[in-house]
Amino acid sequence: MKKLLLILILTLSFHSWVNAGDIKDFEIEGISIGDSALKHFTKDLIKKNSFDYYNDKKFTPVQMPTLTFYKQYDYIDFDFKTNDKRYFIHALYGVISYERNINDCYKQMDEIVVSMNKLFDNVEVGERYEEKRPGITGDPLGKSKATIVNFWFDNGDRASVTCYDYSKEHGGRDNLTVGIQTKEQNDFLFNKAYKWLTAAPITPCSLSTINFPRPLFQLSLNLDTHTAQWESVYYE
Repeated sequence: MKKLLLILILTLSFHSWVNAGDIKDFEIEGISIGDSALKHFTKDLIKKNSFDYYNDKKFTPVQMPTLTFYKQYDYIDFDFKTNDKRYFIHALYGVISYERNINDCYKQMDEIVVSMNKLFDNVEVGERYEEKRPGITGDPLGKSKATIVNFWFDNGDRASVTCYDYSKEHGGRDNLTVGIQTKEQNDFLFNKAYKWLTAAPITPCSLSTINFPRPLFQLSLNLDTHTAQWESVYYE
């Protein structure tokens, strides 16, 4: 099936694009879920930009710097299985920075959400909502906010669009993040990635308030409200 681009400048004609219900049908900077990361990055670059903040080591997160082949995004992040020598990608995120221009981020977010609604088959689209909790935004003062829309596939895969609006006190750079993720990776994050998640398995599609921002965060889960919260973790 033709690859469908999750791009930031969505001015292409969509009538020639078929709708799809498989997360692997989409690309971010020419990269797809299921690709070997070695197809796009050198092994040395992958190792240099890998982190070790999951308690369960099944997956390894990677946060790539700006590279010359990027056309739409400033950064690319992804996860692969730790013992996989071919580095197959199970989660993929594209990040674009907005220097104190959050209104442009919201405008672009709206365009992407409309386009993704047209492209995705068999998805449950979450309501657009705002989060100010430090675990979501990374702002301990609670003055920054994240605006999020999630797309849940029938098979448990997920796509998301998020704008991060950082306060002057925080000093962070506003950004838009587009993410795609497999059910296996969702299940891992909800049930295995962190040692305090010891309750009964959670169905990813039952959760709406969750996202995977940059920089690094730890996930905690509220089983009463079925919401997930990220707690900031900073690495030098």
